[in-house]
Amino acid sequence: MLTVNPDTQSAFASKPEVSVMGDYPTLTDINAAYGNNMAQKWLMPQLADLSLYTGAKNLTQRQMLQLANIIATEYHYLKVTELLMFFHRFKAGAYGQFYGNVDPMVVTCALRTFIQERNDIIARCEQEQRERERIEERKQNPPISYEEYLKLKQKQEQI
Repeated sequence: MLTVNPDTQSAFASKPEVSVMGDYPTLTDINAAYGNNMAQKWLMPQLADLSLYTGAKNLTQRQMLQLANIIATEYHYLKVTELLMFFHRFKAGAYGQFYGNVDPMVVTCALRTFIQERNDIIARCEQEQRERERIEERKQNPPISYEEYLKLKQKQEQI
């Protein structure tokens, strides 16, 4: 909780590929390692920070806890770094804004939009990895001309 706190949001937001593809714990991992409801406890300072950032102090402790529970349940597969990136982007205005009060529904709807962006990052990174592997494969097994192929085929037929 001390290492990945609201102060680290910008660092992870500046490196989206690392945040999404890096080897960081998910909310499920946090609960497994530190006990049930630890993910919710980790989310509480993130939500409090968001509320303070917006200047709205309308979220009750109960609302924050419910929102943390919803996020931890519905998005248990997200890495803490991905959530840090989400909260940073939210504060940057990428997912709308609050009108006077922090609205938990705005946060959960914004998470759905973030998931689409996250999936795009994953797809792009996987495509880049496949391309690197294809290039490496071609380096290790360079293509041959048709003439070279015919010579190899003729040699194999003679054996």
